[in-house]
Amino acid sequence: MTGEELVAFAKSKLGVPYVYGMKGKVMTEALYNRLKQTYGDLIWDSDKQKIGKVCCDCSGLISWATGIARSSQNYHDTALAIEPISTISNAPIGAAVWRKGHIGIYIGNGEYIAEDGSAYGCRINQLSKSGFTHWLKLKDIDYAEQEETEVVEQAKIIINGKEYTIERILKDGTNYVKIRNLADALGYAVSSKGSTPVLTKK
Repeated sequence: MTGEELVAFAKSKLGVPYVYGMKGKVMTEALYNRLKQTYGDLIWDSDKQKIGKVCCDCSGLISWATGIARSSQNYHDTALAIEPISTISNAPIGAAVWRKGHIGIYIGNGEYIAEDGSAYGCRINQLSKSGFTHWLKLKDIDYAEQEETEVVEQAKIIINGKEYTIERILKDGTNYVKIRNLADALGYAVSSKGSTPVLTKK
């Protein structure tokens, strides 16, 4: 499974309720009672309302996708790379974002997707609001193919209230806009001085 496939899988589970210890299966009353007995306060009383629904926890979301069961700590301990969250701009799409006791999936543009606790379920959220301390390259995910992938697409941009169509490059979860397209939209001619672009008002 690639990082993009992991992200696509996780997005297909948005809204799936969170229950600690669940791994993408239907929660029965017997299962709820067993989890409550095993994990105590980690299983909320309000989680009982989720009986009959497919439920999942944070590490379970990734395990559900890959078919390989691991805890958030085990994902950390078996990771191929562990980097500080401050370097998330270097992370491939589908890298895990981690803090002790919690794990999510990086989807690019400063966002992650995770089973974010009983109050939220599976959601997309800003990394800046998460408290994650590290990002991980998971051993169960193939990041090799995507590290050099680029997607070029037509995109709209609005400048001073006027809409323009430009080419946008998507690479490793970041948007890049071609200087020439942007300059044309702003009414500038583009030349260069060595490797430095020079913009001159038309």
